[in-house]
Formats: sequence, C-alpha cells, structure tokens
Amino acid sequence: MAEVIPQLDEQVDPGPRDAVGHFLFAWSQLSALGGAVLLFGACALSVYSVVGRWLFDAPVLGDVEMVQMACALAIAACLPYAQMKNAHVIVDFFTANASVGVRRTLDRIASLVLAVAAAVIAWRSFVGAVEAANSGESSMILGWPLWWSYLTLGPGFLLLALTGLYTAWKGSMHNEVGEQ
Repeated sequence: MAEVIPQLDEQVDPGPRDAVGHFLFAWSQLSALGGAVLLFGACALSVYSVVGRWLFDAPVLGDVEMVQMACALAIAACLPYAQMKNAHVIVDFFTANASVGVRRTLDRIASLVLAVAAAVIAWRSFVGAVEAANSGESSMILGWPLWWSYLTLGPGFLLLALTGLYTAWKGSMHNEVGEQ
C-alpha cells in the first residue's frame, strides 16, 4: 500500500475550520492533556510502589486500585482527541481498494456508531455513579467510593460522543490529498 508523504513545508493538518470544531478540538486537547498527566502519575505511582516493595518491603497500599482507576479515566479522556485527529486504528483490509467516496461514507457511519456507543457508555456511567453512591459500594483495599470513578468516566465519553457526531457531520479531518 503506497502512502503519500507530505513535504515538510506543507501544512498537513489544518484542523477544524468552524467554531464548533475549534471548540471540540480544544476541549479534546485539554482532555487528552489531563489524561496524559493522569497516566504519567499512574506510572510514577506504580514505579514508586514497586521500588518501595523491593527496597523497603513497603509498597503503596491500594496502588493497583489507584492505577486501574487512573488508567480508565486517562483512556476515556484521550479517546476524543484520537477521534478529532482521525487517529483510531482502522483495519482497511476490505476497503483498501474502495473508492474515496465509499471509504468516506464508511468513516462517517463508523463515527455515528462510535457516537452512539460513547453516549450510551456516558449515560450508563452517570447512572452507575448514582447507583454506586446509593448502595455505598467501595473499592476493596482503599475503601474509596466507587461512584467517583464512574462519575469521572462520563465526561470523557460524553465528549467522545460529541466528537463522533462532529466528525460524522463534517467528514474526516484528514481528507485525501487535494480534496476538501
């Protein structure tokens, strides 16, 4: 499969050109930055716990629970940016020889499916948070209320649903060479 490599002086990704796209793109970037900070924090906590266990026989209590929660939140926070950058993994085995129009249509359908799935996950995360708060459910080691983690996942998936709707409406951010 031949790929077109842009010249260094060409602007590869102008990004969204309308107000809604700029807003969603900026919100997605901020969300991804927060997710990256969380992920680095989870890595640092994990390293600190392993070193503490190895050198001093004193691991961080509940490190696995904290890392699990941070990683789930980081993933939910980074997915909208991946959608806006059209950076999700695409298996194009069956569509490699399809026309640009067919691929664009399939990409828009996939964006709509993603938007619906993300909206359902956001909705169920908020419902799960209410149910976990009402039942008093907590984590095994730290005893943290689980509704916190459910509640923090919702905004990332809500933003993913919005970016999915936007990319379905506007089409791919990375159109074929020479097309807009």
